[in-house]
Amino acid sequence: MGMSEILSKGPARFRQLVANENFRRITRRKGDYIVRQEHEITEVYWSEAAQFMLLHTALNGKTLSLGDYFLEDNFFGEIEFFSGKPCSFDVVATATTELVVIPKERFAEILLQDAATSFWMNHRMANMYQSSMNIAIERSLYPLKFNIVKDIVSRCTSETRALNHDYMYQEAQRFGCTDRAYTRIIHELIKEGLVKKGEDNSTIVPINMDGLVAYLEQYQQ
Repeated sequence: MGMSEILSKGPARFRQLVANENFRRITRRKGDYIVRQEHEITEVYWSEAAQFMLLHTALNGKTLSLGDYFLEDNFFGEIEFFSGKPCSFDVVATATTELVVIPKERFAEILLQDAATSFWMNHRMANMYQSSMNIAIERSLYPLKFNIVKDIVSRCTSETRALNHDYMYQEAQRFGCTDRAYTRIIHELIKEGLVKKGEDNSTIVPINMDGLVAYLEQYQQ
């Protein structure tokens, strides 16, 4: 059996299991925590569709956002379930999300009983890990302007749904910088004729995609 076939069976089996069992359900609204940094995880959560942001706050008070996500069949707390350690991140809902609450003991039983579900879940964990690490590495090794430009280009070329924040400081958190530093870069890009502000004054709209791509390429040669 190939990987694609195994992965196609995992979510269907898990959804059926959720439908057959009387798991407790809770609702998280926009701005509510799904899990909190440094908190012990006593249950694993699953959502049929979840919209959320992933944040880490350092001891010096600086906050780094590791991305905004809109994911189907997503787990929360599964990494902490395996590691036995407190959560490394705040996970905050950015839209109303219904969560299925799975006791840790029952979660372990499910994984031991159904190899396809286990394989699928670990595949998702690996993808999330690689995505988060790629973001963190680029934030650390490239200039702030590069990261902001790459994000603008990615949002406009990716098929994945883009999520925009209402406030400048929330955008700045995605790059681990102050809102003043983020605003300065945006003003530079506007002055250079590469972007403009959208009608809502919070969205950044590219007006010279070739110029933005050329800026990125000079760092990747």
